[in-house]
Amino acid sequence: MSTSAVQIYFWCILLFANVGISAYLPLERDALLDVKSHLEDPQNFLSNWDESHSPCEFYGVMCDKISGEVTGVSLSNVSLSGTISPSFSVLRQLHTLDLSANSISGIIPTVLTNCTNLQVLNLSVNSLAGQLPDLSSLLKLQILDLSTNSFSGAFPVWISKLSGLTELGLGENNFDESDVPENIGLLKNLTWLFLGQCNLRGEIPASVFDLESLGTLDFSRNQMTGVFPKAISKLHNLWKIELYQNNLTGEIPPELAHLTLLSEFDVSQNQLTGVLPKEIVRLKKLKVFHIYRNNFHGELPEGLGDLHFLESFSTYENQFSGKFPANLGRFSPLNAIDISENFFSGEFPKFLCQNNKLQFLLALSNNFSGEFPSSYTSCKTLERFRVSQNQFNGSVPYGIWGLPNAVIIDVANNGFIGGISSDIGISATLSQLLVQDNYFSGELPKELGNLSQLQKLDASNNRFSGQIPTHIGNLKQLSYLHLEHNAVEGSIHPEIGLCNSLVDLNLAENSLSGKIPDTLGSLLMLNSLNLSHNMISGEIPEGLQSLKLSYVDFSHNNLSGPVPLQLLMIAGDDAFSENSDLCVSDTSEGWRQYSTGLPPCQWTDNHYNFSRRRLFAVLIIVSSLVVLLSSLACLRYENNRLEVFNRKQDTESDDGSDPKWIIQSFRPKEVNPSAALPLPMVT
Repeated sequence: MSTSAVQIYFWCILLFANVGISAYLPLERDALLDVKSHLEDPQNFLSNWDESHSPCEFYGVMCDKISGEVTGVSLSNVSLSGTISPSFSVLRQLHTLDLSANSISGIIPTVLTNCTNLQVLNLSVNSLAGQLPDLSSLLKLQILDLSTNSFSGAFPVWISKLSGLTELGLGENNFDESDVPENIGLLKNLTWLFLGQCNLRGEIPASVFDLESLGTLDFSRNQMTGVFPKAISKLHNLWKIELYQNNLTGEIPPELAHLTLLSEFDVSQNQLTGVLPKEIVRLKKLKVFHIYRNNFHGELPEGLGDLHFLESFSTYENQFSGKFPANLGRFSPLNAIDISENFFSGEFPKFLCQNNKLQFLLALSNNFSGEFPSSYTSCKTLERFRVSQNQFNGSVPYGIWGLPNAVIIDVANNGFIGGISSDIGISATLSQLLVQDNYFSGELPKELGNLSQLQKLDASNNRFSGQIPTHIGNLKQLSYLHLEHNAVEGSIHPEIGLCNSLVDLNLAENSLSGKIPDTLGSLLMLNSLNLSHNMISGEIPEGLQSLKLSYVDFSHNNLSGPVPLQLLMIAGDDAFSENSDLCVSDTSEGWRQYSTGLPPCQWTDNHYNFSRRRLFAVLIIVSSLVVLLSSLACLRYENNRLEVFNRKQDTESDDGSDPKWIIQSFRPKEVNPSAALPLPMVT
C-alpha cells in the first residue's frame, strides 16, 4: 500500500472515531447533569456543570486527553448531599470515582458494576446505607474504600475476588456480626487494610499474615479474640498496627521487634498482660506507642528514652511500677504522654518537654515524689497539665501557673506548698484549675478574674486565707467553684452573682462573715450551694427558693430569721442546724406539714416578747425590793437618829424650850414601788 493510501486510511479511521466520540460526549454530559440533579450543592462547586460547558470543563471531572471521554470524577469534601445517580454507569471509561467526605445518603446503585474500568472507588465518610451490591465484577479495582458509612447486612465475602486491590477499607460500618473471612488472604497486593469497627469477631485469620506487602493493619474496635499473634512479625513492611479496643489476650512477643519499619503501634483497651519485652526498644522509628487499659506490669525498658521519633506515648491504666525511663522525650519531638494510673515512683522525668513540642502531660495517680522539676517552666506549649494524686512536695515551679496555652492545670492531691502565682492570669485559655488537697496558702490572686474561659475552680482543702477576690465576678463561664476547708474570711461579695453559669458553689468550712448576698438568687443555673461552718449572719435571701437547687447547707452559722420553705423541703432540718435564730415563718404550711424541728417564727416572736416582759418584770420586782429595803433602812436610821436627838433634847430641855421641838410620832410618806421604776417597753 502506498504512503498516500495509508494516510487516507488513517484519516478515515480517525474521522469515524471522532464521529463516534462526538456522538458519545453529549451522553456523558447528560449523564453528569443527571448526577448533579441527584445532589445538593450548597457551596455551588457544581455551578459550571451545565449545557454551555464541555464535561471536561466541569469542576472535578477528568477526561482522556485524546478521546475526550470522562475518566474521573473527584468531588471529595465539597459538602455534597443527596444520592448517587445510576447515570454514573454511562461513563464507560470511568477510572476514578471519589465522592468521599460528603453527606451523601441512599444506596450504591447496582448498575455501578457496569463501570468495569474503575480502578478507584472511594465513597468513604458519607451516610450511605443498605446492603453492599456485589462489586466483584470490577476486576480492575485497586482502591476500594467504603468505610465510615452505615452499610449493613452480611460482611462482603466477594472482596476476595478483587485480586488487584492494594487498598481496602470497609471499616466503621454496621455489618452483621461475623468472623473475618479466611479468603481475605488472597488479596496478596494489599498495602492498606482497614476493617475497624465493623462487628468482626474471632481470631485474626492466619492468612492475613501472608499479606507481605501490608503496611497498615487495622482491626480496631471489634470483638477480636485470641492471643496477640506472634505471626504478625512476618509482615516486615508493616508501619502501622491498630488492634485497640478488642479482647486480645497474652503478651506482646519479643518478635515484634522484627518490624523495624513500625511507626504506629496501638493495642490499647485489650486484656494483654505481662512485661514489655526489652527488645521493643529496637523499634527505632516508633512515633506512636499506645498500650493503655491493659494489664501490663513491671518496669518500662529504660531504652525507650533513646527513641528519636516518639511523638505520642500512652500507658495509662496498667500496673507498671518502678522508675520511669529518665530520658524519655529527651531526643524526640514528644507531643503527648499519658502515664496515669500506674505505680511509677521516684523522681519525675525531666525531659518530656525538652524539644518544646509537648501539649499533653498526664501523669495523675502514680507514686512520683520529691519536687516537681523546674525544667517545665519553659514548656509554653502545654495545654493539659495533670500531675494530681502523687506525692510531690515543695512549690509548684515558677512559670507553671502562667502556661499561655493551658486548658487544664491539675496539681491536686499532693503535698505542694506556697501559693498560686499572679502569673495565673497569663493562662487566659484555662478552663479547669484544680489545686485541691494540698498545703497551698496565701491569698487567692485577683488575676483569677482574667480567666474568662474558666469553668471549674477547685481550691478546697488547703490553707488559703484572705478574701474571695471580687474579680471572680468576671468569670461568666464558671460552673464549679469549691473553696471549702480553707481560712478564707470576709464577706461573700455580691459580685459572685455575676457568675451566671455557676452550678455548684461550695464555700463551707471557712471564716466567712457578713450576710448572704441577695445576688445569689440570680444564679439561675445553681444546683448545689454549701455555705456551712462559717460565721455568716443575717437572713437567708428569699430569692434562693426560686432556684432549682437540689442540695443546700447553711448549717453552723449565725443566721437568723425565717427559712424559705422551698429550701426546707429540699434540704431538711440538718441543713439549717446550729443557727440559733432560724425559724419557719408559716406555721400551718411549714412547721406542721414538714414536721420540722425548727420553731415557727410566730412562736419564736411570742417567746421572745414573753422573755423580754418576764425579764422586765423580774427587774421591776428586784428594783422594788431594793427600794423597799433601802426605805426601811433609811427609816430605821432616821428613827434611831431621832431617838438619840430626842433623848438629848429631853436631857437638855428646860422650862424655856420651844414647844415646836416636841417630837410627834413619825409616819413616813407612803411609797408607790411602781412609780419609782421606768414603765416596761411595749412591743
